[in-house]
Amino acid sequence: MQKAIAQKLAEANKLIFVKRYGEAEQMLDQLLQTPEGGAELLVHMRRIELGTMLKSLAKLRTHYLQRMQAERDHGAVELCLAFVEQQGELITPSEATSVFQDIMRRHGASAPAYYGIGCSMEQQGNFERAVFNYQQALNLDPEWFVAYFGLSQVHYQMGDERRGDQFFYLFEQAAPFNVYGNFETHRQLSTEFLQRERYLEAEAAIQALSAWWVEHKGVCPLEIQIYEMLAMARIQAAQGDHVHSEIQKSRAHALAGGALDDPRTKENVLYFIAKVTEDFEGLTPALPFYQRILSSEGASQGVVQKIGSLLLGLGEHQLAQSMFTEAYQAHPENPDVRFCLLVANLKLGGVNVEEYLIGRERLRQLVENSGDKVELLALLHSLLAKFSGDAEVQGHIADVYLRLGNIDRAGKHYDAMYQLDRGNRVTALKYAAFVMQYKSADLAMEILSSIHTTAGLPTTSQAEIYWLKSNFYAQKHDFHMSLQLLRKVQTMDPWNVAYLLSEITSLMHLAPLDADLKEVDAMLAGLSNGDESPESWVDFDQRTGLMLEQHAYELVYARRKLRYLYASGAPAPLLALVQAACKYDAGRATYDFMKLLNTNFDSPDIYWALGILFKELWQLETATVWFEQMLLFPALPPMDQAKAYLELADCFAWRGKSIDKAVEYAKLAIDLNRERSQKNLKVLAHCYLRAGLIRQATAVLSELPPELSTEARYLHGLLHYRNGSRELANQVWKPLLSTASESLRLHTMKQDVLKYYFEGAPYLKAN
Repeated sequence: MQKAIAQKLAEANKLIFVKRYGEAEQMLDQLLQTPEGGAELLVHMRRIELGTMLKSLAKLRTHYLQRMQAERDHGAVELCLAFVEQQGELITPSEATSVFQDIMRRHGASAPAYYGIGCSMEQQGNFERAVFNYQQALNLDPEWFVAYFGLSQVHYQMGDERRGDQFFYLFEQAAPFNVYGNFETHRQLSTEFLQRERYLEAEAAIQALSAWWVEHKGVCPLEIQIYEMLAMARIQAAQGDHVHSEIQKSRAHALAGGALDDPRTKENVLYFIAKVTEDFEGLTPALPFYQRILSSEGASQGVVQKIGSLLLGLGEHQLAQSMFTEAYQAHPENPDVRFCLLVANLKLGGVNVEEYLIGRERLRQLVENSGDKVELLALLHSLLAKFSGDAEVQGHIADVYLRLGNIDRAGKHYDAMYQLDRGNRVTALKYAAFVMQYKSADLAMEILSSIHTTAGLPTTSQAEIYWLKSNFYAQKHDFHMSLQLLRKVQTMDPWNVAYLLSEITSLMHLAPLDADLKEVDAMLAGLSNGDESPESWVDFDQRTGLMLEQHAYELVYARRKLRYLYASGAPAPLLALVQAACKYDAGRATYDFMKLLNTNFDSPDIYWALGILFKELWQLETATVWFEQMLLFPALPPMDQAKAYLELADCFAWRGKSIDKAVEYAKLAIDLNRERSQKNLKVLAHCYLRAGLIRQATAVLSELPPELSTEARYLHGLLHYRNGSRELANQVWKPLLSTASESLRLHTMKQDVLKYYFEGAPYLKAN
């Protein structure tokens, strides 16, 4: 469509929008009388739609019939006549379809013809065919935008609101003055008519918006009412009717004030009212609404940024600083509030904002990627020289001086950081950590107590608070309370070295140990200072062994965990850790190892450890899963395969499941391991007994005298019982019954023995 024709059609649509139908009719008729306008079927289409509103379709039908008689090539006229008859319901939908199809047979396919068929299909409820024809119309002519409206309505009727909204949006973009309800369309058109001093039309454009809301939604939103009143006030003032203008303003102010005072008013409504108020009455009356948004809980990122951009863009730097300082008091951790406040302060300080922010971004990259320390320190001093009121920069330079061992200079910058940003929990925690270690534990506890721990506190921050408070009580020698807080933090991160060091220190003071064992190890002291030496680990392991002899199982478990973290995957520390866990609390250890599995410690050794721990808890089915997972690791060494197969065989034997497989796994483990250790032989013998292979079991048990262990005694008794020698079995088992049940495995053996010993129960053969 030519630009001049499109502009005249748009002007006619604006008149139709405000119901100036007579004037629009004249304009369209004049346009259609020109060769260019008469050739545009979209103009004819709009004239026909206007004829529907004016109930003048009969006149239009006569007009097009006369043109058909007068013109030789009248394909376009036939389409217009078909649209008139279709819109006026002078023919049925099926008849209309036939008419449009006949036109296409004689004159060729066209977007209007496909559109007409689509309308008929929609009227008949054949939505799939309607969609097809509307789409064909657009394929032939993308500018035939009325097909977008048809597609939107069909998809709404099909229940696909997302697609319906999508097509309606495309139609609205192409023909903004063809539909009501879009706020921007009403606002733009009213403003345009006001500038042209067409006051009645300006009022009509505004009033049509609230009318649409009432008609389609049942009620007009508060913010739309306020906009309408202020717009009407402006129009009335332009006409010289200042009395009614003031009345409209007063009503608008009353509604806006009520919305501002109502805590239930949503952010988007407040922002809309603020923008409307600003457009009509300037920035000052809108400020209370912006302030309410900034101070409210959960202010959205986009709106905060818009308010900041508005104030800073207007050069209202002092006002921006005041408003965002107040917002900071309410929400000191909101990143957008903090950023806008920083920019306002930079502007007031005469700092080149762009240059400073580029340096700040480079600082972030250096800190996150552990970049060049010389560049980092130079950049920090450069930023500090430009602006000293940035708490983040103060904190980073304090960190650098702390790592360099300059405690005094670090302390000065930490102090400045806290004074600038004391409302922020992350800043307060960082400052409390420094104060706890280098200044005053009491002051640190005072800072920690001031931190709000309500909902929304990140897990890492909550853990930091628990840990620092634990340190406070440790310094006060209240190790019970210190340990209690450490338990909370270790549920979040059970493998944190700092937490482990604190736990070990507290447990060493609480455990019933000899006096020399209560002294802090050289390794513990070294790790606290960032120093580690192999010689100290030797002493550490020896002292841990002595603590085990004194039954300090919880302490031993904590020390074994620490040792394992520094063992670089060596098998001995892991074995010692698992043994310590079984003696202390296998349930807690499974939780710890599961957390470890979610880090970069993933390995077949961890799977083996979890399998052993679940075996200790006698959750054999779960243990089986972990051992099977261990075998799925690629390139698993034969020794590790042997460990997994042996444990699987043991689990199968005790569960009484897959006994044939258990026998094969036990034999395979011995072959891979190339040794007949006591454990290998006990598992193999048990599998043979469960499988009923008595001769083979006898041969294996000949290498395991009953005095060797409680399990060997259990298996020898089981062999006698299986052979029918109950008395002999009872004699072998009798010492076992008086053994303390220190594990669920031994408890299960004793339960089996009691079943055979007292009840004479049949031997449980393999399934």
